[in-house]
Formats: sequence, structure tokens, C-alpha cells
Amino acid sequence: MKPYWERRAPSPASDGRVPLRLTLKPPSVPTGVIDGGWWPRSMDPMAEFPAMIAGVTDRLGPVSRVDYNMDAWGDVPRRIVVDGEIVRLEGIRSLDPRTVFVSGDGWQRTTLLVVPPDTSDNAAQAALVNAANPAVRDGAERILLAGDIGCSAPDGAVPVPRRTSGEARR
Repeated sequence: MKPYWERRAPSPASDGRVPLRLTLKPPSVPTGVIDGGWWPRSMDPMAEFPAMIAGVTDRLGPVSRVDYNMDAWGDVPRRIVVDGEIVRLEGIRSLDPRTVFVSGDGWQRTTLLVVPPDTSDNAAQAALVNAANPAVRDGAERILLAGDIGCSAPDGAVPVPRRTSGEARR
């Protein structure tokens, strides 16, 4: 029996699994600031992190560490086990709350844009597509602004300034 968080192609709704909402840039191109996008269904790390970790394992190999903004994600244990591998979870207050860093074997690291769970389907899909587009080299704030997604932390806990009226929209 496979755990529900294993990455697989979207299944019929009758099996009870929900597809992982994760996009990644192709591995062979320079990625810019963001390597892909992730649209969790909640800000509950224990409900969301295992599926995301399983989803990036093809790219990184076994995941050894996830860095996240502790103000955005709240109380998280220091370690979890995903697919038999121990993964260290590290809360860092200075980390952009709109991103998570996922580290694999060696020095491989993937930076994922976190699309807020309450984002509309169209805006979230646009952000996921932009985050995985090799031509897009923008950071989290610009990708979210391009989809008219508010730029506060995913749970609204850490305010982040919006564009000033003098800034041009990309």
C-alpha cells in the first residue's frame, strides 16, 4: 500500500487522492530565483510538506532538508519521515514567507514559490505556470503580483509591501 502523498498522475476523483499542485522548471536550464511553484491546500505543514517533499524527490533525489518561514507555517516538528527517509525541517524567520527551500543529496537545492492556499484557481494556475517557465527569472513577489495575487505571507502573518505607484508592472 502506498502512502497517499506519493506523487502520481492525477487520478479519478473516486480514489480519494488529490493531485499535487506542483510545477518545476526543466532541470537543464538556468532557473533564476524560483525553481518552481507549489500551491498547498492549507498552511498545515504536516498535511502539506510530505506530498511536496515526495513531489520534488525525482529532481533532487532523497530530500534531506526543508527550510521554511516559521512565522508563515507555525509549529513544525524538527524532523519527519517521508518514504522511509528522515527529512530535517528548519524554520527560518528571515526566509521569504512566499518560498520554501528543499535540499537533496549533495548541494542540490530547489526554491519553490508558495502560492497562498486561498488563491483563486485561475490566479494560482497562472502563478504555477510562471514559476515553472524557464523564461521567467523573477522572484516570488513579482510572480505573485503578475497574477494579481496579494503579496502578504501565505497566511497573512507577515506583511510585505506591494508595489508603489511609481513602479512599473512587468
